[in-house]
Amino acid sequence: MEGKYEYFKLFGWSKNPFTLTVSPDLMVGYSQQTEQLLSHVFNQHKAAMIIGPTGAGKTTILLWLKAQLKAYNNFKCYYVPKPPASKEDLIKLFKHTLGYTLLDKILYKEINVNNLPKYINKKTNKKTVFLVDEAHECSQEVLEWLRTINDLSPNLIMIFAGLNTFEKKLEVDLPTLLMRINTRVYLESLSEMETESLIQKRIDRAGGQGIKPFTQDAVKKIYQITGGFPREIIKVCDQLVKEAASRNLTTINSSLVEEIFSRKVLPKSVQIKFTLTPKQKEILELLNKKPDLSPTEIVESIDTKDYKTKEHAIRSVNNILKRLMDEDLIKRVKVANKYVYSLSGKAKTLLAEA
Repeated sequence: MEGKYEYFKLFGWSKNPFTLTVSPDLMVGYSQQTEQLLSHVFNQHKAAMIIGPTGAGKTTILLWLKAQLKAYNNFKCYYVPKPPASKEDLIKLFKHTLGYTLLDKILYKEINVNNLPKYINKKTNKKTVFLVDEAHECSQEVLEWLRTINDLSPNLIMIFAGLNTFEKKLEVDLPTLLMRINTRVYLESLSEMETESLIQKRIDRAGGQGIKPFTQDAVKKIYQITGGFPREIIKVCDQLVKEAASRNLTTINSSLVEEIFSRKVLPKSVQIKFTLTPKQKEILELLNKKPDLSPTEIVESIDTKDYKTKEHAIRSVNNILKRLMDEDLIKRVKVANKYVYSLSGKAKTLLAEA
């Protein structure tokens, strides 16, 4: 029975390379972004943010950074997978990570928001980095306390990672925290070459060779389907390997990729999770008529009278495109030296139903 589920053995692998476990040592790409983060920490700046859509690799980068800092004795680093839900949870988080000894109980009796900075300062006698994942889920109350604690704790460095809605949230609800962020890192997607490197690294780790059983054309097709987002690459590769094994195929070519993914039809129950703005609707309708447009080409095709300059329009359109990608309504691929956008299958289904 066990062998039935070990389809990866057909390809001579010791394990399935394409599981969604976070593996910082297998990270590919984002060299500029990781350099920015390391520079931020070693220059002892106080706060940074990593912004990227779902599946772009935010968690992987945070854990990669934690692994890098482990080699330096003058740094302590803690990964927080979810932000605390309340100020009470915030206190528990610091007590759990920094430790709460018998001496602390004597000194503070009880940790509360008023003596929390004093307690943190005593505990952080060396540079201490908190890596806060899923920051977009953080409440305004907790963010305000994190800002205060960061201000009052000279050895504390905070790095937030979240969807682009997190940056928008700070702009509207807490601009004082946004002003304190020295480093902003934006995760886009991998290039076609980096996509191939990601596949190869995972196969090598499992005992394989190169990109086998994938052909070069198959990798190109995988890149086009996934838009270069690491999580989607891994999921697509897993589906392809499973399907190939079920047919006893030892080669995965572009024809097989096209066949499998052309069969995938979204259910009619798919719904947009947020209300589209008029500009978002305008861009979706434009991409429905003219796919594969760059941000500049989109700006040239829509009404821009509300923007001061063309640069303002492009910046705004880029933000809209990021939001639409977060909702899986558009996909992006790199063509020559530019990115072009087109509708996802989900958006096509919704527009057809409309």
